[in-house]
Order: sequence, then C-alpha cells, then structure tokens
Amino acid sequence: MKKLMTTSLAVGLLLAFFNTTNAQTFNDVHEMHLNQEAIQYLEENKVVEGYESGEYKPENRINRAEFIKIIVASQVENPTGSYCFPDVKNEWFAKYVCTAKKMGWVKGHPDGTFKPADYINFAEGSKIVTKALQVAPDTTGTQGEWFAGFVKGLENKKAIPTTIQFFDKDVSRGEMAEVIWRLEENVTDKVSQDYESITQEFPAIKSCAALQEKFKADQSFQYRYYDDVVMLEMDPSMDASTASPLLKTGGGDTAGDFSETNTQVRGVDEADIIKNDGKYIYLIKGDTVRIVEAFPASNMKEVASISFDDEGFNPRDMFINGDQLVVIGQSWTRYSEPIIKTMIAPHPYYRNGSRTKVFILDVSDRSNPKEERKLTFDGNYNTSRRINDKLYLVLNDRPDVWLMDEVRTGEDLLPQFQDGDKTVEKMVGCTDIHYFPGHARPNYLITAGIPLDDANGEVDREVFIGSSENVYSSRTHLYVATSQVSYDHYTDWDWSRDHTKTLVYRFALEDGNITYKARGSVPGRILNQFSMDAHINHFRIATTINQWNGDLSSNNVYVLNGDMETVGKIEDIAPGEKIYSTRFLGERLYMVTFRQVDPLFVIDLEDPENPKILGKLKIPGFSNYLHPFDKNHIIGFGKDTIETDKDRVLMQGFKMALFDVSDVANPKQKFAEFIGDRGTHSELLNNHKALLFDRDKELLAFPIRIQEKIDTESLECSKYRYSTCPNGCQKRCIPSCTEGPDGEAICTQDCEGLGSCLISTYDRYETTFSGAVVYSLNTTDGFSQRGRVTHYDDADLLKMGDYWPYNYENNIQRMLYMDDVLYSVSQGKVKANDIDSIEELNSLKID
Repeated sequence: MKKLMTTSLAVGLLLAFFNTTNAQTFNDVHEMHLNQEAIQYLEENKVVEGYESGEYKPENRINRAEFIKIIVASQVENPTGSYCFPDVKNEWFAKYVCTAKKMGWVKGHPDGTFKPADYINFAEGSKIVTKALQVAPDTTGTQGEWFAGFVKGLENKKAIPTTIQFFDKDVSRGEMAEVIWRLEENVTDKVSQDYESITQEFPAIKSCAALQEKFKADQSFQYRYYDDVVMLEMDPSMDASTASPLLKTGGGDTAGDFSETNTQVRGVDEADIIKNDGKYIYLIKGDTVRIVEAFPASNMKEVASISFDDEGFNPRDMFINGDQLVVIGQSWTRYSEPIIKTMIAPHPYYRNGSRTKVFILDVSDRSNPKEERKLTFDGNYNTSRRINDKLYLVLNDRPDVWLMDEVRTGEDLLPQFQDGDKTVEKMVGCTDIHYFPGHARPNYLITAGIPLDDANGEVDREVFIGSSENVYSSRTHLYVATSQVSYDHYTDWDWSRDHTKTLVYRFALEDGNITYKARGSVPGRILNQFSMDAHINHFRIATTINQWNGDLSSNNVYVLNGDMETVGKIEDIAPGEKIYSTRFLGERLYMVTFRQVDPLFVIDLEDPENPKILGKLKIPGFSNYLHPFDKNHIIGFGKDTIETDKDRVLMQGFKMALFDVSDVANPKQKFAEFIGDRGTHSELLNNHKALLFDRDKELLAFPIRIQEKIDTESLECSKYRYSTCPNGCQKRCIPSCTEGPDGEAICTQDCEGLGSCLISTYDRYETTFSGAVVYSLNTTDGFSQRGRVTHYDDADLLKMGDYWPYNYENNIQRMLYMDDVLYSVSQGKVKANDIDSIEELNSLKID
C-alpha cells in the first residue's frame, strides 16, 4: 500500500476518465456557483481539466465504479484483482473494486453484486471517504444507523454541503469536489449540513447563515442559464412593506332562500370574484369592489363603490361573513433601480416585490363600508378558505435569487408582515422555518390563520421552504399539494421519463391556527383540487404520470393514512390516457380519463387498503368537471368529440351528461345535452365556481360562449365581392381589371375583382351567442332549457353576421338566485330574470 495521496490527485484521477483538453476555466462553473471555490481550488492545483466541451458538469452524478477508482488510486500504488463480484470481471474498474473489497471498504449488495454502473449515494460515499481520508467516525447523538458514524464524522469537520438533504441522495461531481476541498483545506467557515437534518423528516433551519446558503444553492443552479447579469444597487430608501383592508355584510328584507358559491366541501367557503348574501351582490370590478342592492329586483341599485387607498392594489377574491366583507388581493412594489439582464433581453428588468393584502371591512351599513383591519404579507396569493369566523390563507413567496449579492444576512431573506399601520416585522425568525428535504426550489410556503371575530386577534403565521399549487380543505385539515420534478438539479437526469411526484402537506386547522402535521408523496401529477379528498382519517389522491411518449402515460389512485403514508393504491389505470376530471364522494371516486373516448370509472374506496375499480363506461367526449346530483347520479360537464378516419379525435361542442351509477358495475349515461359546435366554451370547464346548481329547484345555469357551424351552401358566396364577402365565405384578394383598347388588362389596386368571394374550402364557425344558459334538470326528463340570458344588446346581436362584438364587460361571469329571481352578473351589468320563465325583470348598469 502506498502513502496517502493528496486529495487533489484523487479528484484529478476522476477526470482522467474523460477526454480532456487544457486546464482553463470551466464554462459551466460561473462565479455564483455554490461549489465554485472548491472546483476552482482543484483547477488551480492543476488537478482537473474537464471535458472536451470545456465543462466540468458539476451537477452530473458519479457511479460506483468511478468513485471507487478515485479512492483506491489515491491509496494503493498497484491495485490488482478481477472477478471479485458476479458483475465485476476484468473491466477497467475491476482492479480498483477488487482492491477496495480486500480492504473492507466495500462489501457489495445483499444479492452478492457490486452494481458498478449505479450512482453512489451520500451514505455509501461517506463511509468510503471517511476511511480513505482518515476522518474519525463519531456516533454521538445518532440513532446508530450503519452510516451514522461516518456522516457525523464529516459533520464534525463541517465537510457536508448543504445540498445534501438525504443520506441516500446521489452525490454530484460538484458536491464531491466540495467535500474534498473542505477536508483538504480544513474549511470550517462555510455552512455545513448535519446528521440530524439529513435523517429528520421535517428539519428546521439551523441559523440565518444556513437560510442564506439554501437560497444560494438555487441561485447557483439558476446561473447555469443566466450568466451575463449586471446587478445595480436597489434604492435603500424603499420601504420593504405596505398594507391593505377587509369587509362584512347583512341587512333587512333579505331573500329567504339564496344561492352560495359552488364549493368542494360543505361548510368550507371558497373565495370568489362575486358574492351574494340574499340581499346584496358584491363584485370585483377593476381595482374596486361594488355593492349592489339586488333584492327586491324591482329596486336594484348600486349602494357603494369601494376604492382602496393603496397604489397598485388589485382585488382578486372576496368572502362574505355576516356584516364583514373580506377582500384579498395583490400589490406590487417596484424598486427604483433596474437589474439589467444583458444576455436575456436588451431592456432593463425591474425587481418587483409582490405582496398579498387582506382588507377586513365592516359593511353593516352597506352604503358606508368602514375598514376594520388591513393585513399585508410578503408573497403571492394562492388560495384561501373560510371556516366560520376563521380565514386561512395559502401563499407562495420566492425571494429574488438575482439579488443574492445584495443580501447581507439570512434575515434579509425572511418574508415580512404588517398589521395595519404598525411597524413592519419579520413573519418568523430564521430558526422558525422548517423545510421539506428534497424541495428543489427555495420558495416559501406561507400559511396564515386570521380571526375574523376579533379585529385585534393574533394572526397565526407559519413559513416553510416549500411551495403550493393546489389546496384541499376539510373543516379540520388543510392539504397543500405541489409538484416535485426532482429533488436535485442533476444534468444527467433521464428526461425521457416523468419523475414528477406530488408532495402533500397536511395541516391541522383549529381556532384560527394552522399546525403542520405530516407530509406524503405519491408518483405523478394531480389535475386540480378535486384530485384530492379526506375521508374518515384517510387522504385520497388521483394522479397522472405523463411520459414524453403519450402511449406510456398512466393514472393512479392512492390512499394515505394520518401520517401521510400510502396504505392502498390502484396504479396503471387507463394506460395511454390522462385524467380529465375526478370527484370523490364518500366511499367512491368517479374518474374521467380521455384520449379518444371518455371512460368514466367508478372506484370503490370503502376499504382504504384495497381500493378497486367497480365499473366503467366508455362514450365519446370527456368531462372536465363532475358535480354530484344525488347518491346514484352525477353530472359531467365537458366536450363532445368525434373520431376521424385518420384515428384522430376532433373536439366538438359543449356537452352535459347525467350519469346513472346506481349499478356501480355498469354506469350509464342517462341523459346528454349538446350545446353549440366546435369552439363553444364555458368558464365552468376550468372553474367550478361558475356553476349554479340547485337540485331542489331543478336549476342549472352557467356562463357560455356558443359557436356554431355556418351553412355555406345557402350563402351564394359568388354573388359577393371582397369587401362584402359574408362570414362563412372565403375571401381572396383579386384586383378589379378591365380590358384596354389594345386588349391589355388594366387593373386597379383594390381586391374587388370577380371571384374574390368564394365558397369556403373548410368548415367555418361563428359566435352566435355569449351569455348564460339556464336549464331544468331532473332524473325523469333530463335536461330541458329554460332560456338564455345575455348582457349584449340588440344592436350587438345584429352585427353577428360579420363578427362578434366582443366586450369583456358584457361577458357574464356568475349566475345566482335570491328566492324566485335569477341574477346574472358581469363587469358592466347586473340583470334580474324570473327564475322559471327567464323573463327579464330589471337590469342595472355598473359604470
């Protein structure tokens, strides 16, 4: 055995595997890279040369054979051996692997193999590194795992990069350089990961310096794509935060029966752009909130227009809570100095500070709303829920990684909070932040619990390094889901496969407090909030795994227990298709997948550990949204489709279907209704709040824009010229020509020549209606249209032949009712109609 080589030589041996050129700065290791110092140190000592491309590839992983060669070659002068494992014969790496086996550094896998091509993880690597570089193992304070002493030994030397978050994490080339540099140079002033954090499920940030290091790790990855960045100083006089307010409701002569926002869970209110309390309608219009006294319909009038004394505030959602109106929105602060991204764009890029603001307003006097409280949170508003007098917010906040050089300490990265005009404060301290190991991006997941019954009540705030995409809430728990493509930034990842997982965080909701309880993970992506459900101490979730090759996609249902551990599952449902809608109802799941036909699956979840498919129905089309009708029926809203002779599927008009699931093994489409042709669209297909449904009233209504195919045969297109060519015919520019005295053609510059209006060679569609449709629905007669409501006037309707006079303010956004009056609400108008005959009763223009 030869004397221990320098670490520099050991790393140099790794790079000897590759075709190298010359020792020069690596073009993929910029000055902001987290491992730049380590890699530069090795380069300056002329131990690394990189690839022919001039790259070091710091995010590439190292396989077991490469790793062992480095270690053994650094310790043994003439390694020998072959055929020491069934999968290690006389290849180039055999002598190194066999020597390592003789020295007791490797023992192989339980099946006797070595698996030289497998990537090496941190636990395995820590054992080899500590033995080779003579780092003393230490099991103090550990749980005695086989790797504990080795990891603790590296922790004592402050040699573990913060990017190591799991003991079984594959080690990258940059991380390897970092470990060796820290050991070789005795670097102890950098933040180091520790045994406790690596083995904990939900570790806390150890210090503000550690928080800063976490964000630097992501900046390191980002700069792989954006190297040419010039940062200018921010205006130090800019304040870091501002604030905003909320609202209440109530009044006399209220309707005895009125509709509410269509929500996923009974008793859990969801915010919306339009609300109704049985007498007043509340709507967001631009940067204002309007209050309309709507009941009785004969006396409709606008009683208040609420403006917010907050520049840049954009209201997005509202709640009504008795005599309170709660308005939630977004505000942006632009710092005065730009950051110029010269590589990305020639124009200056200004850093924006995004804040979520909550205004709580007393509207006991609807004509004179008064501010009760205003709250400001750093971050982007995702969603919210109201349960009785408690409001729960879910936010995302991503500190700007482009400005990391301006960050003096980790405290500068903490999100801030302001209650009214009080002093701006940090939302939490650095060590109050927990993180989910493996979360790839340094994004803050922020939850807040706000008491609506106490204007001075404490606001519960929790901050995690994580993120939120979709949220499901019961009355007692909040589940936050986000996609996780990979817990690392490997550049040698197999992108032909979908590695995405869905992480789900479970929070307990109690008296305005949000308390983290557990986290689970399942393969694939979810579609929306309806992909999730909680039922009798179990959480259910449906996902799709999308491969680049659509034929390989698959769908899955997982059941998790209270600790968010998977206890039951069905996988590979409808291979080659993907989920278009789901609805959990008690012990059943209704799922629609689609590729060419619409399979409606009925899935039994009565036994959480043994879910099973009870039946399925295949019909043309698909449903984007499923809504319960009763125990044995469910309504589907989506699109009709047709298959072509080329094995393609063409979208057609809007489709409603009532499914009979009383025989779970044989679900049936009992009734179907088709509206319009290709291009017909309703907001209901992507927003459940657009649906008005009341089974007792047999009432179903929603906004829609209808397109219909034009009958071109009756148009006699040849009778027209270019300028008069009607919609449905095909225009082509042909100059008007006459014959000159010598028989030559004399043509003008217009397009009005013969044949400039032709019969179209392809199908033509035009918008024939924009408004809302109103239906009756029961299990005996199915769908029966009561009528249509539009906010466009007669003059607009007359113009439909040539074009549709689109006006955003006239597009109906929501339908609602108060007693026997049906109301339609757009940005520009509130209209009242008789709920049965759909006869117009009154209308009010909203200026």
